[in-house]
Amino acid sequence: MTFSNDTPVTTASGDSRDALLTWLQQNPKTLGWDAIVVYNRGRANALLMQQYIKKLTAENYMTPIDGQITGPEGSKLNFFGIQLGLPVLSFENADIEHSKARVSQAITAGLAILKSEPVGGYKGIHSIMRPNGAAGPTLWMDVDLLDAPGEVSDAGVVQIDLKKMTDFNTDLFSDKVSIINAQEFFLERFQEKPELQVYTLGSLNKSADSTLTPKNFIIRTQAAPSATNRAAPNYGDGAVVLLVTLKGGTDGGAPTKNSDFKYLIPNDENGTKYSSAVLLSNRTLFGKLLLNHLISVLPGKTLTLRTPTDGDGNPGHVYLEYTQGAVTQPEYKFVSSGFFGDFIVTATCPLLTLNLEGALFKASNNTIDFMWTGKTLTNIIDYHNTRGEEEDFYSSDPLEFRVNLNVTSALHVDPENGLIEFEQVAINDNQIEIHTPVNHYYQNQFRFENDLRDVLKLNLFEFTNHITLPNIDTFLLRNLLFPDNNSMVLTDAHVPGDLAVFGNVDPSLTSFVITPDKAILNPGGSKTFTVEPAATVSWSVKGLPGDTLPVGTITDKGVYTAPTLAELQGHDAQQAIITASGTTARGLAASSSTLVSIVSQTVSLNPIFSVAGPSSTLQFTAGTVDDRPLKWTLKNPALGGKLEPTTGLSSTYTAPAQQPTGMFILDEIQVTDDQGNMGHADVLIINKILGGQVEVDLTDAANGKAQLRFMKEYDDGPRPIPSELLVWTLLSGTGSVDAKGMYTEPQEQLTGFAIVTCAYPREEYEGGPVSTSYGYTVLPLPLSQYPDMARAFQ
Repeated sequence: MTFSNDTPVTTASGDSRDALLTWLQQNPKTLGWDAIVVYNRGRANALLMQQYIKKLTAENYMTPIDGQITGPEGSKLNFFGIQLGLPVLSFENADIEHSKARVSQAITAGLAILKSEPVGGYKGIHSIMRPNGAAGPTLWMDVDLLDAPGEVSDAGVVQIDLKKMTDFNTDLFSDKVSIINAQEFFLERFQEKPELQVYTLGSLNKSADSTLTPKNFIIRTQAAPSATNRAAPNYGDGAVVLLVTLKGGTDGGAPTKNSDFKYLIPNDENGTKYSSAVLLSNRTLFGKLLLNHLISVLPGKTLTLRTPTDGDGNPGHVYLEYTQGAVTQPEYKFVSSGFFGDFIVTATCPLLTLNLEGALFKASNNTIDFMWTGKTLTNIIDYHNTRGEEEDFYSSDPLEFRVNLNVTSALHVDPENGLIEFEQVAINDNQIEIHTPVNHYYQNQFRFENDLRDVLKLNLFEFTNHITLPNIDTFLLRNLLFPDNNSMVLTDAHVPGDLAVFGNVDPSLTSFVITPDKAILNPGGSKTFTVEPAATVSWSVKGLPGDTLPVGTITDKGVYTAPTLAELQGHDAQQAIITASGTTARGLAASSSTLVSIVSQTVSLNPIFSVAGPSSTLQFTAGTVDDRPLKWTLKNPALGGKLEPTTGLSSTYTAPAQQPTGMFILDEIQVTDDQGNMGHADVLIINKILGGQVEVDLTDAANGKAQLRFMKEYDDGPRPIPSELLVWTLLSGTGSVDAKGMYTEPQEQLTGFAIVTCAYPREEYEGGPVSTSYGYTVLPLPLSQYPDMARAFQ
């Protein structure tokens, strides 16, 4: 649905990886923090899924909810067997200054009956909702992502706690009083099993000690570009942002709405290629990791961390500069023939020295470059020329190394172990020029020059041509932890200034996940499931704890078939847990589960029944199992009702104006998909004032019977009217009602409802005009589905 203040968006917004790298080249972007970790909504919700399934199957599992919420003017919403579905995280309300996010929980099963005073002073069933996860209703809760203490070895744990919601909304009601009462109701239910309301989205662990051991962090949330626009395809998308201080570090500054802090997950391949990113600060990369590595492989030299500034004094990307030290070769010696074959020339130097002062390691072109340019380094070389039968010749000449090096290190990510490696490209000979005043070796001079170049190669570049920084691997795989053996799986890495690592939070090589991660099917429908990464698994399916309904079957190939409509035994929705158990690529035992919802209707509506007064309005929502386009119509538009809009997932119904005759008008809303499947909902318009109330006795509900009585208000209170004076009518639905007001449901148990009306015609006085009092009730079917259904009629 597109709102007036929303501009339709058809492609993923944000920045590509290359555009982000260009931005990152400008200056340091970590705001003074040592690292920034970002992962998006999709991965966070995948983590929630596995935890939700575990909670469903735990010993203290999330039992269905029964209860009652009081609304204005004595209205009551009764719940029967309500099951709250998977919490889904979204970020349409997020801003980078806080850790706020929104959690939506669809009600996936059960029955909700609203009893109120629709028209005329008599309370009755006002609406019926049969939630199934496809068409609402839904709870929305604003929560703050929390930095919880976690284990002793943790620097902190990222959690959401539904008990600590900061705001609440639901489409169960349209008035504020009822919504407030609903918040209190669900908070009370959540408090009954508080541990089941806590979900973990990741942690920073400090047990694997390294240079990058986390000390502490703060949490922020960030909406993706355009994700606050309801018309955007990525509406609600966003990311969890962790701003991390490492061991020995100090906290940076918190980002603000006006700060130059971009959404760090690239939008490549329409936003599907990457789901996470890590920035390791330029200062940490050069001042700790690279510095420590170079000191260890090239000891005895002084590297100084430099911080350049721009014209306004703003700091730029730091770099390393050699301020003391040299490449040396003691007792250098080279022997080769000279002009004649028996002219043997020996070049020696007690200590060949190449001063490194001014050589730099710095970020350039998204990698690390070694820059040693415009340098002339002079050594004195002694030559001893044995010239056959002639007298030996001795000389000493200056030798110049003219160094003009700009050597790039290409970054690679090892897909097997996730290690980031820097591989220097080959050095071109013309980058190190050798100049001597005398060519002692003539045709073999090139061998002499190459040997001199090898001094640099063997004593310097042999140690810098392959740089690995295992501490980064430790941080990403052992310090940065996610539930259920998920980890940061690297795709590529770059050094535009800070180290930018892009990838995905995915199953590690010690686990796998089921794909698709969830499914909604119609009765008898099928879906094929697989695991990623590929593994040898066996498949199983089971129901929720306490559920005795059939759950369907699954083959050894992962093909699941849902139970049939008859097997659902009158239930509108059913859930099953599919589990894959087996061995990972590394030979480790693992398992993963997913949730399947079976809904009886291809097209679902809620509410399925409503009562309305003339010209009043009602809101309806619809859904399908596979997001097909929907069209809204009225079965009998001649009655005068209206729907707006007539496409999409929701519509507003306006009842016809008051009619001069007739008590009840039954309008039917029909919603069809592009394949002709239809769902429907009934609206009972009460055209005039009710004259009494129909009471329902469900004592014999187990046998499919409900005794109805018509109560009329008199001065001394309500009194039942004898059945022989009444006319009972089954206005809509299945089953039958006899003259004594006994309703009997059909033998085959199907979900639905029956609308029964009652007419009480009588003379105001003997021989006078006949006036008729009316009442109605609606009976959810099957009658015995919920043992305490009578609560809805009290």
